[in-house]
Amino acid sequence: MSNNIELLITCAILVLELALIAFCFYKSKQPPNPLKPRLVNYQLIILFLVLIALATLAHVISLVTGTQVQPRRRRGL
Repeated sequence: MSNNIELLITCAILVLELALIAFCFYKSKQPPNPLKPRLVNYQLIILFLVLIALATLAHVISLVTGTQVQPRRRRGL
């Protein structure tokens, strides 16, 4: 039962992250206003949000499959 709640919360956070990415993308594509300079670099925020969304997606995959996502290691090392 707790696994379902954790999956639901994680999916809600993922949807929130995707909504924030879409909002930042929308704001970054607006034409600049010379009288109001941008104080926030939206493209940098998009980069960080995408990295966080990838980590959240890996967590969703581990919750669905029941095993942790592990990195691949090169052979011979």
